[in-house]
Amino acid sequence: MESQSAPATSGRQRVWVTTAEACTALCMSRETLRQLRLRGVLQPGKHYRRWGCTQGRGPLQWHLENVEATITGWSRRNL
Repeated sequence: MESQSAPATSGRQRVWVTTAEACTALCMSRETLRQLRLRGVLQPGKHYRRWGCTQGRGPLQWHLENVEATITGWSRRNL
């Protein structure tokens, strides 16, 4: 069974990326991602998830494809 977050060196694009990688790929700041998450535009499980054994306070990983699709649709409706 293949992992969803395979290393980039395997030739496949990773599905879940770090916050820093998401900011770079989406050309937005950490604060913008944070605000979209707090406003409920981005939802846990679909757009982001926590990882690590830190009782729900670990760093976030982001699903780039889902985030980008949602932000595109949201911005068209709200701008």
